[in-house]
Amino acid sequence: MKFAPIILSALMTGTGFGQELSVEKTAISARLPEFLRVFDVNDDGVIDEEERQAIRDYRHQLREERRVSIDLDDDGEISIEEVAIARESIRESIATRRLERFSQIAGEDALLTFEELLIIPGISDLPPVTIEAIFARLDADESGAVDVDEFYQRLRAHHSTDEAQ
Repeated sequence: MKFAPIILSALMTGTGFGQELSVEKTAISARLPEFLRVFDVNDDGVIDEEERQAIRDYRHQLREERRVSIDLDDDGEISIEEVAIARESIRESIATRRLERFSQIAGEDALLTFEELLIIPGISDLPPVTIEAIFARLDADESGAVDVDEFYQRLRAHHSTDEAQ
């Protein structure tokens, strides 16, 4: 069983507009998610067709901005080198966010305890045996706490396992 995706998704924060927005009019209440409220311009708690079009337009604009930001030489084409540079930039951004999130959860001692692991969204919903297994895999030195090096080592081990498959 692979636990790193659970930890990765739990440590990543925020909801982006890059995800698919599937909003059914009949299922929406007045309590829209925060990222949709800005599009509910008539404040009726429902994303109607015009508001959906505004979402599509906004997502198109974001994609275009992203494409332009990747096209470093402004030739209208995205080269393999430009893709590699963009990927590295994304990796650095993800690593920074992971470190920030790890630091927030681990606190001043920079050690993630079992109790701190439980506050990660979604973790406490897992069966206790699974939570214990996740923590045991992260706590490589069996010290009772996970430092940032152990955490990153587990991520590297997970990624190398995934790539080998």
